[in-house]
Amino acid sequence: MQTNETWILKVLRAKVGILVYAIAALALTACSTPNEDTVALGHVAAQSNTSPPTSQGINFFDGSFEDALVLAAQSEKMVFVDVYTIWCGPCVVMQETVFPLPEVGEFFNARFVNYKLDAENEEQDGPELEARFDIEAYPTYLILDHNGNELHRASSALPSDQFISMVSRMLGESESAFEEMQKRYDSGERSTEFIRQYLLDATVELSLRELNNQDIDSVRAYYEEGEKYKTIASEYFASRPLLDLINETDIQLVMHFCTGDPRGEEIVEFLIDNYDEVLAVSSEAAMSQLILEATLTSAAKTAQAGDEKFTEYIDALDSYPLSKAVDYERNRDPNSRMLPEKLRFSWETPYLLARKDFDGLIEVYEGRFEKWGDATTATHYSSAASKIILSEESVHRKVALEYAERGYELDQDDPFVVATYVSALMGVERKGDAQSIVEEYRTGLTDSNIDQDNLRIFTILIPKELKETSKKPSVVE
Repeated sequence: MQTNETWILKVLRAKVGILVYAIAALALTACSTPNEDTVALGHVAAQSNTSPPTSQGINFFDGSFEDALVLAAQSEKMVFVDVYTIWCGPCVVMQETVFPLPEVGEFFNARFVNYKLDAENEEQDGPELEARFDIEAYPTYLILDHNGNELHRASSALPSDQFISMVSRMLGESESAFEEMQKRYDSGERSTEFIRQYLLDATVELSLRELNNQDIDSVRAYYEEGEKYKTIASEYFASRPLLDLINETDIQLVMHFCTGDPRGEEIVEFLIDNYDEVLAVSSEAAMSQLILEATLTSAAKTAQAGDEKFTEYIDALDSYPLSKAVDYERNRDPNSRMLPEKLRFSWETPYLLARKDFDGLIEVYEGRFEKWGDATTATHYSSAASKIILSEESVHRKVALEYAERGYELDQDDPFVVATYVSALMGVERKGDAQSIVEEYRTGLTDSNIDQDNLRIFTILIPKELKETSKKPSVVE
């Protein structure tokens, strides 16, 4: 179980500050780290043997990453790596609907040693490899040489033809014709067949677009390009009778551009109302992710606005056909963050916080801590404290300090935990103690990259008046 703030730290460690824009940009086609209170973690570790060759779909190597590199050297192939997480919706769709296709397997098996990397599986060295390759969204596809050097990367969920086209482009086996397609679009061509192909080609273009997360202009340009294609897709969908969209190509486009749209959007409600008909030309994986993401988007928006309607969106998952999406997801991952009970858990506290119901928040957290007992972590306590400290009532701030102190006692290395304790001390006007904690944390850090990243995170999180004391001077040789 991980909290909001654990994921915030993960984001900040990847690219402090700027990555939040990249997350928005990639949301059209890929998963970034989630921001609910709970995330299902844990996965069956990779086995140490190789699976037998198969003509059906991509044949993924089952050994270690290092062994995959050895096999690639022996077979004189490159390595294709699918970097995923078990909670990533687009990852699920790719793994269950695209990777198993014979034509996809024929293309990939001939060129690569293929390897699946669960970025959160420590037994697979997932977090270490994620950091090594600077993974910022899921799925991310890497093409490596047999020494593990990165040659190419892309990040997107795509239909099979576009997926093959994307990798073919990465390998230099084919070239883009999108410039000509763009000219035709700009000249006013709008036939159904042309717009379909234009949008399909656009998904490949965007997936191959280089993104420099250190450069806010690069991030903004990427986001704006994605929004441009989404707007064109929306105009295309609106130009056609909705029933005419129930065909394989158009539903692929709908799933690509509309997954993540909230409940209430006309096309989302249309898909739900025609669930079985759409399923006939799509897949359970894609339908499930679209419905659950729409529910998540709506529940999150209303909960954060303090609107109790957030429970109505979640309760609707108990009724047909939405219950089919839940059944599919529960069978796929019994601990999925998208299940109704997890959504209620995740958005109960943001709802109470939005309503400034701090007594309600304390009651909820007391119940959770009692239930979790010794399994309650430093991050759990700090997460609770970071919300309750926003109250202006001294009685609430004292509770926040109590929670923050418990977290600090459990973990004095995590920058979020320490920064929360500092903020809680400031909240009860104990500035001297807060300054001491800041100095103690600062002087305990080394010049390693990890510690310097933690220092930057810590400096962002602590109160403004203490930031100067958290800056560690550079070493002058």
